[in-house]
Amino acid sequence: MTFDEQMAEAKARIESAETIEAVKAAKSDYDKAKAAKAAQAEKESIMSQLAPNHEKAAAAEPKTLGAYAAKNLDLAGLKGGRATVSTDFGFKANTDTNTTIPVTQTSTQVVDVIPRPLSVRDLFGTEAISGNALQYYVLSATEGAPAVTAEGAAKPQIHVPHDAVTVSLDKVACFFKESDEITEDAPFLESAINNRGIYEHNLAVESYLITKLAAASGIQSVAYATSMQDTIFTAMTDIQTATGYTADAIIINPADYQTLRLTKDTHGQYFGGGFFYGAYASGTGVQQQPGIWGLPTVVTSAVAKGTAYVGAFKAAGSVVTKAGSGLRVEVSNSNEDDFTHNLVTVRIEERLALATRVPAAFAKVALAAA
Repeated sequence: MTFDEQMAEAKARIESAETIEAVKAAKSDYDKAKAAKAAQAEKESIMSQLAPNHEKAAAAEPKTLGAYAAKNLDLAGLKGGRATVSTDFGFKANTDTNTTIPVTQTSTQVVDVIPRPLSVRDLFGTEAISGNALQYYVLSATEGAPAVTAEGAAKPQIHVPHDAVTVSLDKVACFFKESDEITEDAPFLESAINNRGIYEHNLAVESYLITKLAAASGIQSVAYATSMQDTIFTAMTDIQTATGYTADAIIINPADYQTLRLTKDTHGQYFGGGFFYGAYASGTGVQQQPGIWGLPTVVTSAVAKGTAYVGAFKAAGSVVTKAGSGLRVEVSNSNEDDFTHNLVTVRIEERLALATRVPAAFAKVALAAA
C-alpha cells in the first residue's frame, strides 16, 4: 500500500470512528504515513543531487529533433499496435502535456535542427502565419518627392504604388524506411532522423527557396561585365541605388566560387589567401569559405553554375512557415506492407513559402559572358 493509500485509509477511519480513541489511533496512522511520504521525497531529492554526471546528462533536454523524437515518441505504443506516432516542434514548451488521439501520439518541443554551415534559409528573415496563404504588398518606386514649400503654399504630394501578392504555403516532404528494430534503439533513431531525413530535407528546402527567388517578379538582372568579382560588386551597387537597401549576402555555385577562390595575381599569389595563410601570406589563417566582398557567402550546388544571387536578404525577404507546425516527424508501421515485413516508415515534412517583399533588393547575376 502506498503512502497516499495509507493516508486515505486513515482519513476514512477518522470520518467513520465512533470513539475518541479510534479517532486518535487513526490520526496517528495518518501522521505516520504523511511523515514517511515526506521523508521518501527528501531522500529521492538527495539521491538526485548525488547522481553521476553522465546520468544527469542523459536526463538533459534533447537538442535536436531526432533526439526529441527518440526520447518522446511513444515507440512502445507503436510496437504494441498503435499505427502512428509523431512529433511537431516550434510552438510549445517541453513541459506541455502530450496530446493523444486513437491512432496518433503527438508531442511538441522547441529544439534545434542539425548544426549545418550557413544555408540559404539562414539569410532570410522568418515569419509564421496561422492560415495557408499570405498576402503582402510589394512597393514600387515612390512617385513625387517632398520639397521646401513657402508658408501657405500647396504641399507636394507623394505616392507609393503597391501591388498585393499572395503566396501559398507549399509542403516539402519525404519518407524513408527502416527495420522496426529502430524503435528499440533510440540513438539509431536519432541519427537516422537527423543525419539522413532532416539533412536531405534541408537540402531540398535550399533548392526550393532558390527556385522561388529566381521566379520572383521584379528582381534585378545583372549582365556579366569584365570579371566575376566586378559583376558581383556591380549587383551590390545596383541594389543600393534602386532600393536604398544594402546587400547582405551572396549565393554562388561551388564551381564559380572555386574560380574566384583560386584566382592569382601576376606573381602567383592567391587574392583570397593561400592554403596555409591569409591573403598574401598575412592574417591568422585560412577561412574555409571567406565571403566575397566581405559579405556572408553561401556556396551551394542548388544555384546553377554561371549564376549567383546577391541581395538584401534579411530586410527584403522572409521564409514564411505554418505557425504551430514547424518541422514534423512521423513514424508508422501501417504504410503499405510495413507490418508484415517488420518495417517502419519515417516521414518528414514542413509547410513553408518565400515572400520577396522588395524584389529589386535582389539581383540574379550572370558570372560569364553570354
